[in-house]
Amino acid sequence: MPSGRRSVWGRSLGWARDVLAQVLEVFRAAMFMLLGFAARRFPRRVVYDLAAIVRSAVASSPLGLRTRQIMRAAFPSEARETNASRAAEWLGRPFRDHVNAVRIASGREDMGEWDVEMRGAPEMLNDPSQSFIIASGHFSRQAMGILYIPTVVPKRLATVVAPLTRAKTPQGTRVRLQMRELRKGMEIARGGDLDIADVEGKGFLVRLLHHLREPGGAVIIAADAAWHGAREGGYTRPFAAFAKQTFHLGTARLARLSQRPIVTCVPFLDGDRRVVLEWSPVIAAPERQDADADIRITNEVLDWIERRIGERPGQYIEGFGHDRRWSPTARCWIGKDETLRAPARAGALETRDA
Repeated sequence: MPSGRRSVWGRSLGWARDVLAQVLEVFRAAMFMLLGFAARRFPRRVVYDLAAIVRSAVASSPLGLRTRQIMRAAFPSEARETNASRAAEWLGRPFRDHVNAVRIASGREDMGEWDVEMRGAPEMLNDPSQSFIIASGHFSRQAMGILYIPTVVPKRLATVVAPLTRAKTPQGTRVRLQMRELRKGMEIARGGDLDIADVEGKGFLVRLLHHLREPGGAVIIAADAAWHGAREGGYTRPFAAFAKQTFHLGTARLARLSQRPIVTCVPFLDGDRRVVLEWSPVIAAPERQDADADIRITNEVLDWIERRIGERPGQYIEGFGHDRRWSPTARCWIGKDETLRAPARAGALETRDA
């Protein structure tokens, strides 16, 4: 094909993809509005059945086919049916999470009544004098909500969230719908005793440092948030199914500057109204001047998180790459051309949008 025709064809494909993406965002925003309306008025079982219908519709679309292909690339040792089920769960997760957030925000769901199992919880969790950082990831919002129950994390609690987008686009509308209900649900679950810090400017870091320097404080941070653009402070490494992904070193830096330890926690759903919290070993804060420790600590946290992604991909709400695959026997991610070596990284403890 002549280069001119290829150029026109390429632009046409790009235009078609952009249009399809916008149509999908319009559909998602409409479904969030519908599910939010239903969650405030209908019984729990009815609204979750409605969310399941939406999930099935999305899973049957071209997006569902693409997601199944991505799952097969990331989990080649799993049966086709298993990857299809995981793809459907991943696609349906935001709708179920939104239903749960709206039900909490409207007073129709009390997560304090849910069954919670702790695995490896640190002793400092119940130490009224100890402040620390809880590093987590972008897992099921339903499961993550349990961290905001006062009896689960009995601390003065702060959390870090992305600021609400003002973009007047279908995606911006959809993200605002999700985040407004999510923030409201977190505050209600906590009884209003929650400091929500938006990630913008430098003031939020000072705010978190003050919070941690007082006794009995905790800060929840999603340490796996991708760091986009040519901004300072990024660190690039393989992560889950991605050969390269860039992260901010802020979680590790906050531990170093505040001289407070980090513990990684990944909650996951284990049946209806039951959540299991897996806690990592505690990572002690390094010397305040030891800036080189930021990368080491970030790696320890991300190693822990990416292993949990491999174990429960349907409960992870960020995207999947296609550069690395999960080994269920070694419980680690390996590149397509890599041979399995253990350990993958000496000293190791073991991403979609809002």
